[in-house]
This record gives sequence, structure tokens and C-alpha cells, in this order.
Amino acid sequence: MRLLVGLGVLFLLRFGWWFIASSPVGFAPLFWLLTLSLGFALLHIGYEWYHYVNVREPVASHATSRLTVDVLTTACPGEPLAMIEQTLRAMKAIRYPHTDYLCDEGNNPYLQALCSELNIVYVTRQLKVNAKAGNINNALQGATGDLCVVLDPDHVPTSDFLEHVLPYFADPTVGFVQVVQSYGNQSEGLVALGAAQQTYYFYGPLMMGMNAYGTVQAIGANCTFRRAALDSIGGHAAGLTEDMHTAMRLHAKGWRSVYVPRVLSKGLVPSSLAAYYSQQLKWSRGAFDLLLRVYPRLFAHFSWRQRLHYLLLPLYFLSGVITLIDLAIPIASLVLYQFPWHIPIREFMVYALPLVGLIFLIRHYAQQWLREPHETGLHITGGFLRVGTWWVYAIGFCYALLRIKVPYIPTPKEGKIENEWKLSLPNILVAFISIGAAVYGVSISSTNATKMMAGFAVTNAIILLIVVLMGQHALLRFLNAKAAALFGRNLHQRLSHFSASLTSVLETAVRRYSLVIATVLVVSAAFSDVLVSRRHSMLKQRQAEKWIHTGGDDVHFGLMLPNQDTIQTLTSQEVDQSMLPATSPSRIVAINLSTINSSGLPVILIQSLLQRHTVPLLTWHVNAGDTLPSTLIAHQLKQIEGMVMLRPMLSAHSASAYRREWQLLVGRIQNAGGTNAAWIWSPPQPDSLIQYFPGARYTNWIAADYRHQNVREICGATSPYQKMRLQISSRIELHERPVVLFAAPDLHQQSAAQSKIIRSACAEIKAVVYQSSMSNDKTVLSQTRRKRRRLLANVHDTGSKKTTHLKNLELTKSPVF
Repeated sequence: MRLLVGLGVLFLLRFGWWFIASSPVGFAPLFWLLTLSLGFALLHIGYEWYHYVNVREPVASHATSRLTVDVLTTACPGEPLAMIEQTLRAMKAIRYPHTDYLCDEGNNPYLQALCSELNIVYVTRQLKVNAKAGNINNALQGATGDLCVVLDPDHVPTSDFLEHVLPYFADPTVGFVQVVQSYGNQSEGLVALGAAQQTYYFYGPLMMGMNAYGTVQAIGANCTFRRAALDSIGGHAAGLTEDMHTAMRLHAKGWRSVYVPRVLSKGLVPSSLAAYYSQQLKWSRGAFDLLLRVYPRLFAHFSWRQRLHYLLLPLYFLSGVITLIDLAIPIASLVLYQFPWHIPIREFMVYALPLVGLIFLIRHYAQQWLREPHETGLHITGGFLRVGTWWVYAIGFCYALLRIKVPYIPTPKEGKIENEWKLSLPNILVAFISIGAAVYGVSISSTNATKMMAGFAVTNAIILLIVVLMGQHALLRFLNAKAAALFGRNLHQRLSHFSASLTSVLETAVRRYSLVIATVLVVSAAFSDVLVSRRHSMLKQRQAEKWIHTGGDDVHFGLMLPNQDTIQTLTSQEVDQSMLPATSPSRIVAINLSTINSSGLPVILIQSLLQRHTVPLLTWHVNAGDTLPSTLIAHQLKQIEGMVMLRPMLSAHSASAYRREWQLLVGRIQNAGGTNAAWIWSPPQPDSLIQYFPGARYTNWIAADYRHQNVREICGATSPYQKMRLQISSRIELHERPVVLFAAPDLHQQSAAQSKIIRSACAEIKAVVYQSSMSNDKTVLSQTRRKRRRLLANVHDTGSKKTTHLKNLELTKSPVF
């Protein structure tokens, strides 16, 4: 188990690291709510694992000291007399010498006569305060035993009950000993089955894990106390959860507790929604009250492990608020069309599924510590019932915050036979709201995110409606009768037998091959990490290249070189120190080629630019009658690892001929496999874009050539570019194409300021390529740069006059492109 839990912790850290690194924040309110829900689930898992690795079987002492014992049970008006009588007779049959007490709150003559017949001490009281705790304390005033056993009236003890408990009191530091609380009426209905399933792990590995730090929880039934321990805290502590309150005070006083994992009694679990909800409301209100008001007062008296124990134990009932969040998030997401997490669903599955698989494996491996054979399984009924109790737990939490009192009413012991529609109304309401939100969300959007949220909403609705059905006892009996008439009365037995056999096989396989399964999960997780890492690398590369096809969200800047010979004398450092802005997200280097002959593209030049982490933009003129080696160009493009921007300058006698020539040129290269090229279209007639546009399939960018103006001038209201913008906005296929602007540099503004101008005034512009003053002569190049730096250093001293001179200097030195 320690090895499995160790792997589980590693998987938890792996998931957490990925979750944080993936920057998943979507719509902030929903994100934090869903993250809170996820955190609560992981905290609950950690709480379970903490106890699994600390499971201890207590070692009984062989000391033979004789201790006197009092055995007490209670009776309240309305509880079945036959049930109480069965418990009293079983108490009397306990073999170890003891004195029996019945603490009757109802002054019932029948019970009084029965106690007289069985020689059981009958105790009643006139002043009925502090509910069950007050009732027991009243009886203890006349009891004289060294130990006292507290039994609920529905729990029938075995005759050897005390023989398994007393040896642990040889340790004088033990204040109480708790045994398993087991039930015998799970078959009464789905509510009874679900309520019982919720206790299996608690009375198995969790309570056994508490043995490791001597802080076993006291339960209201089947608990044996040392009288000296009770007297040290003034008797049983009052409250809705008097058992937990008493345990807290005993542990704060330094008393230890022991859990004996033996079934020494059989009790009754609530079999109706009314009984179950009443019990859970009382427990949740009482547990939160202890956490908020008693825990802070006793905090200093606890050990650190006890502080952790009594902090986390009441949080089980916070699951109502968390479930409410889980129900509300898909509804809100679908109605608002906002999503809590922005994460790739495949990656989420890669990191979550191995963790879920290991959680499942650990939980089923822990079933070896369940107390009875029938307790193994998936416990789906119990899980559904807990989800359907969300509103009860939430009310208990609110009542605790607002100090609203809940009367202490013993859990009803007889399940009602009629349908419980009224108690199901909250679940019915939320189920139909979830379905409505799913229908509405899908009707306005059919994205994968919407469909996923709709799936969550419908799943929640199905679970809630199943819980509703669980509470309709008459309807279920009717359906069972119909099924028996159609398929035979032994259908249920056959299904139960098949389920039990399947569960047995599953549990045996899990325990026998747990390490093998864990190894498979580890290997699959490691393999998944490699795949995800490769996918991230590919996505980063694609993301870096995506803007070349679509323009992206940023404004990209580039540098225009005179010709392809310049690059041979240009180093990477010189590119960085050139007019090209260092803050550009992707740097473009544009080169004018005289033509492309039979040798195809200048592959060495392109590779040289790509190695400098720049994007090549090649411009060449295609004269009438030129035949381009399309197959060769496509082959060369496939050999190049990176994206290339191509800008052929065509000429034709008419618009239709121009379109046809462009489509043939681009189409042949694309069809031959040259797909890593982005095609930049320069309109031959800027006033006739629509007539000359060759089509969206053959065009990635639209070029706007205004190289004798800077960005501020081009984006101005009176710029000639505004006429081109009107044409671009008039047709959707033009409007969807990003614009690359060829412009003069503006020495007054940094690239960030120019980007701001573009985003506000010319949002369609996604790239700016500046004129360059570089020449083929490297000496002239260096002199130009030095002169530029000197002039820039004096700009602030000499004002706009020198700035204008510098600008004119750049324009006169710029070659015609």
C-alpha cells in the first residue's frame, strides 16, 4: 500500500504541475469555483491515503484485571418497541458479568415492565435536557462500573462483545474503545443500501488508520468508555454530534482511543429519504458547529496529528457545498457561454486518467480491510446518494454559520413505504435546470467546449434523477413486480449473484496484480509525457509559423534588404542592430530577387535566413512567357525546414488573365506539395483589388506598398491607403486576409508605439517591412550605421530639424525595391 500511495502522490504532483503550467484560467469566477472543487477532491483523496498507509490492527493485552461494566441503551418515544426489546434481550445475553441500563425518555410502561422482567435497571428523568448526552449522564449518576458501554437501541450486540473490548483497557491511557458499526437491513431498499455503502470505508481502513495516532473517533453506538475518562470531562458532551464532541474533549485531556475492527453488533441504517436526510442534517449541522466553535478552543490541547484530524473530519459534510458548485458550473457556463478552464481536453485526459486509475487501484486494494465480504464493490449507490444529499449538507453548513438550531431527533428506525416526492423536489428542480441549460447551450453554439459542458450538465441531471427514483419506494416496488412478471422472480437474484461474482473476481485481480497494474500506469504516464512534450514542441513550432498563414494577433516587423548578395555579408548581430525592431515577435527579412530561373529558389539563401531565426520574404518579377519550374520549387520547399513567404510580381494584359496566371502559378506549386509557403499578393492596380484578386485559396496576405511613408502617415485619415482599406473591407474574402505593409522607418517612434497605432487605426495590418539603407559594400554599411547612431544621439539636443534630416538621409540612401 505504501508503494501504491507513493506512486499516487507522484501522480498527484504530476497532475498539479501540469495544471499550473498549462495556465488554464478561463472565466475567472467559474475557474476559481471549479479549482476549489478539484482541490477539495484531491484533499479528500489525500485524507484517505494518509489513513491507508497508517492502518493498524490493535494488539490486545493479556492482563487479567477484572473490571466492572455497565451497559446502557436509550429509548425515545416513537421508536419501535420490538426493536428496543430485541436489543435489551441481547444486552442481557452478553457473557461477561455486567449491569444493564435502559435510559427511557418516554416513561413507557411496557418498557418499564420489560426491564423488571429482565432484571435491567430502568432509568427515566423529569428534566429532559441535552438530548442523548443528558439522558446517558443522568443514568451514569447511579452507575458504578469501571467501564460503560453505550449502545443505540437498534444495535443488537453479540454475546462476546465485552470479551473483545476489555483487554485494551489494560493500558491506563486508553479512554475509550470503539468497535465496528455494522448494519443488517441494507436489502430494504436503495436508500438503505446507499447509506450503508457510505460507511464501509470509514469503519474499515479509515478507522484502522486512526489507531496509528491514538485518535479513533467515538461513534454514538458500540463505544465503551472508561468512567474515569468521562468523569474527567464532566460526562458525555452535549450537542447534535455528542459522540464526536465527547471524543474531542477526551483527546484534549490526553486520553487515547482504540478501534477494534470486529463486527460485534448489528444495527439499522436509514431506509427512507426522510430518515436519511434527517440524520445527515443533524450530523452536518453538529459537525460544522464543532469545527467553528469547539475546535478553536481545544486546538492548543491537541497534538499536531489530532489538530489535522479534527480539522479535516468535519469537512466531509462540506461536500454539499462542493457538489452545489459542481452542479452550478455547467449551468452557468452554458447560459453565460463562458468556460472555467482553457485546457486541451486530450492533455487533461493524459494527465488525469493515470491519476484516476491509480486512485481506483488504491481504493480497491484498500478493500482488503473492509469488515464483511458483501462490502466490496464500486459503491455506486452510496456515491449517488451522497451527491443527492447536497442540499441537506448545504443547509447544515448555513445553519451552523447562522447559529440556527436543529432539534435533536433520533434517526427514524422504520423506513416509510410511500413515495417521497416532496423531499426530492430540490433534486428534480436542479436536474431539469441542468437539462434546460444543456439544450440552450447547444442550440446557440455547437463547439466542443459547449458539448462537453452540456454532457456534464446532462450527467448531473441523470445522477440526481436516479436519487429521486431511489426515494420512490412504492414506484420501485411496482417496477420490481412488473419486472418479476416479465422476466421471472429470480431475475434479481441472478443479477445479484452475477454482480457479486464479478466484484469478487475484480477485487482478487486488483489485490493480486496491483503492482503490475501500477507499473502499467507508470509506464503509460511516462510514455504520455514524452508524447505530450513532442506535441508541445510541434504546437510551439506551428504556433510560431501559424501567423505566417493567418497574420496572428501581434504585429510583426521586418527589414527590406536591397538584394540577395547583401545577406552574404550580414551577420546575425548586424540583423539585430539594424532598423529591425528587437521587440518584434517574428522578424522578417525581405529580399528582392531579379528572377527565378530553372534552378528554382535560392535554397542556400533561404536556409541562411532561417538559421538566423528570421522569416524569408522573397520578391521576384514574373515576366510574360516565363515558365517557372513548379515541381522543382515544390520539391525545394519540402526540403526546407521552415516557412517561406513568397511574393511574385505578375503582369498581364487583363484582370482575368492576371487571376488565371496567379492561380496557375500558386496552384501548381501547392499541388506538387509545396505547402510551407505563404503567398503574398501585391495588387497590380491598387484601385481595382476586387477585379484582380485571385481568390482566398491562392492568397495568404495582401501587400500594401507605401514605402515612402511611415506608419503614422499611412494610417492617417487622408492617406491613399484608406482607399485600399475600403476595398478590402467590402469583400469578406479580402477582409479575412492580413495585410503586410512596406513602409519607411519612423525614427521618432519605437515599434511598440507603431504597433499601438496599427492596432487602433489599421488592425488589418499584421506585418510591417521597413526600408533599409544597407548596401553591398560592408564598409559603406558600417559608415552608414555609425552616422545613424551619431545622429540618433543628437536627436534630443537638436530637435526636429536634425530628425527630419536623418529621415531624409535614410530615404535617399534606400535603394528602389
